[in-house]
Amino acid sequence: MERHTFLAVPIPYELQHQIHSYAEQINTILPLKKWTSPGDYHITLNFLGATSEDQAQQLVQNINHIKSDVHPFELTIDSVGVFGNPNTPRVCWLGVEQSSALTQLQQKTTKSCERAGFKTDDRPFRPHITLGKRWGGNAEITEQLPEPTQLTGSSWTVEEILLYEIHPQRVQKYVPYHRFHLGKED
Repeated sequence: MERHTFLAVPIPYELQHQIHSYAEQINTILPLKKWTSPGDYHITLNFLGATSEDQAQQLVQNINHIKSDVHPFELTIDSVGVFGNPNTPRVCWLGVEQSSALTQLQQKTTKSCERAGFKTDDRPFRPHITLGKRWGGNAEITEQLPEPTQLTGSSWTVEEILLYEIHPQRVQKYVPYHRFHLGKED
């Protein structure tokens, strides 16, 4: 049976609720149709799409080969932004400070995905946490988004990445299929 999957950095539980509070604050400014559930916050490393069981198992093996070479690292939230027209955005997101460790991890997982037969995205990696998506307003927004001052500087240690399965009909749409603990061998 095929599933739809992606590799991502999960967001810690404590930080999910702080992010959600900020999303509720900007929800009154941005009429987006879909707001991300707190348990679904993540930073996508690689979107994979349709995934056979064989591909999933091959990818797990490939990531297991590289994960011990990637040590836990810090990430820090630093900004809010949108994709698309700033007056009618497609996506609203939180950004993280530039991290060479995150960039290197994404490059390594991309190679692992390609070795498992996945076609990877060739656009530049833009790490972000999606807050909401799909413009639903009748008019352009005129207010500027408030800076996420309660979140700016919030850091966490990335100790694992997850291979998620997508379940679009559930409230929490992203369900862990496999966890990879960084810097450790199984």
